[in-house]
Amino acid sequence: MSQLTMHEPAGGGDPIVDLSKAPLPTTKTLRTRRNVPFQFLRFVAFDLRIMRMVIKGHH
Repeated sequence: MSQLTMHEPAGGGDPIVDLSKAPLPTTKTLRTRRNVPFQFLRFVAFDLRIMRMVIKGHH
C-alpha cells in the first residue's frame, strides 16, 4: 500500500500531494475507459440503480 506525502509549498498556501508513486492504470483499464458502448452500459446500470432508490423512497 502506497503512502501519500504532503509538502508545504514555499510561500504558504495549500499543501501539494506527491502522486509520483501512484499506480498507473493497466492497458485493459484504459481500454475499458475509452470504450463508449461499455461506458454507456455502465451509465444505464447506474441510472437504473438510482431510479430504484428513488422509487423505493416514494413508497
